Amino acid sequence: MIIIGICDDEAVYRAQIKVLCSYYLDAQKQEYRFVEFASGEEVLAYQGDRIHLLFLDIEMPGTDGLEVLTEVRRNDRIWRIVFVTSHKELKWETVDLKTLAFLEKPLARIGVETCLKTVIRENRENINISYKTLKGTGYIRLDQIVCIQAKGNYVSICTEKEEIPGYDSIKVMEEQTKDTTMIRTHKSYLANLQYVDRVNGVAMQMTNGSSVPIGRKYYQGVKEAYFSFIKNVTIDRNR
Repeated sequence: MIIIGICDDEAVYRAQIKVLCSYYLDAQKQEYRFVEFASGEEVLAYQGDRIHLLFLDIEMPGTDGLEVLTEVRRNDRIWRIVFVTSHKELKWETVDLKTLAFLEKPLARIGVETCLKTVIRENRENINISYKTLKGTGYIRLDQIVCIQAKGNYVSICTEKEEIPGYDSIKVMEEQTKDTTMIRTHKSYLANLQYVDRVNGVAMQMTNGSSVPIGRKYYQGVKEAYFSFIKNVTIDRNR
């Protein structure tokens, strides 16, 4: 099941997006449901289940689409965003890790279908990571992890809100996250490229304000992985 959000102050555009989404998702036999919003304020007040893809109008009275993006960057209830507008000059203001695409009105079916295909694929790749606890086994989604740090006989799994102890080795966590956005940066650290704010020669600065060290032997691999990830997000995401 995926949840599709549609935010536009004009009902006619909300109806159009629903028709285009339904046409593709029904053909794929993908379970889905819609959540509609008539304003940016309604999106920010939303407390329901996680929205996998939000079609978001940029120009609306009150809180516009770009202001919504600023507020939901660290909001787990909105996973991915497609901006919808008549003004293509605003495109580069919408670039963000949450942003899948920028579509111009009137919407074309191929653009909507490409976004749906991408979010379904990325949601499938957003695997659950397991870790040992004193009471058994815990699970956390890959996109919730900022970094993982080895601390003696256990690891500390850092999210944007808390640190979770896991009674596993850093090697076990690395093996679980192989071929994902989690990369080894240091003998004691794994970092999630989804949360990197910037990279300098000795550390990755993360969006939650933490700093993840980069070991000398890992530097070249970290640099290549980071720039490959950025290229994928900004250029190739809708392959």
